[in-house]
Amino acid sequence: MSDQLYNHLTCPVIVLRVREAQVSGDALADSIRDEMLSAYTQSKALHVVVDLGAVVYLSSAGIRPLLALNREVRAREGRMVLTNMQPGVESVLTVSRLISTNRVSPVSFEKQTDVAAGVSSLYQTVPA
Repeated sequence: MSDQLYNHLTCPVIVLRVREAQVSGDALADSIRDEMLSAYTQSKALHVVVDLGAVVYLSSAGIRPLLALNREVRAREGRMVLTNMQPGVESVLTVSRLISTNRVSPVSFEKQTDVAAGVSSLYQTVPA
């Protein structure tokens, strides 16, 4: 049996939604990492949009799944965009210097306001 789901279609973007309100602790972080990596690998997508709208608290352990997924996405030469971030989550990532809106700065994550903007940003050209 072929591991390819479709013969005539491709999906270059996968949207992942984190459902946990509080992402902290090694066990939860490892579980989320494993689920994200599995979904991304199985989808064969190039890019990822991560919807963090449900997350109100993100610990340092909670950042690890995002870093692991981003590493895989970059290995495929894709891009990862974080969306719908609550103020506390965005603050943690901003203070950690892990997010950007301009794709020019050498940071780990891009951010957009919502999923639609995240998907759209993947198809805009990078400023020179």
